[in-house]
Amino acid sequence: MLVRWTLTVAFALVVAAAVGAVAAVFNPDAPLLTGVVFAAATLGPAGALGWFLFVSPKTAAPDPNAEDNVENTWLEKAAAAAFVDLLVLLSLALTAVSVSGRSPDPQLLLLGAVVVAMGDVAIRYVIAARRER
Repeated sequence: MLVRWTLTVAFALVVAAAVGAVAAVFNPDAPLLTGVVFAAATLGPAGALGWFLFVSPKTAAPDPNAEDNVENTWLEKAAAAAFVDLLVLLSLALTAVSVSGRSPDPQLLLLGAVVVAMGDVAIRYVIAARRER
């Protein structure tokens, strides 16, 4: 196990240093600062990737029934219902845009759709949890 963790740490340090070096090459104004910042920002995700590659495959197999719980059921029901709500909302928005002839900012429309979907799932999840408790 010590060898796997050593490989994980070494992998994280090498990847972070490589990303920092590449970033430093592309910023000639402050290469040292850029390299250090990028290396520091990459160290955590590189460590997670190293753990995934070297440690995770060698640990015990997960329980195949771990996903069978009431909270996961509530989330699946909430997400399914929110998807239907989102389809209706997008259909109405498409109709309004088609009839009005205006073309609003697509980024704003997509942001609104994402916010509505996330809020809808959260509200439906809370309602399902309260009903069944």
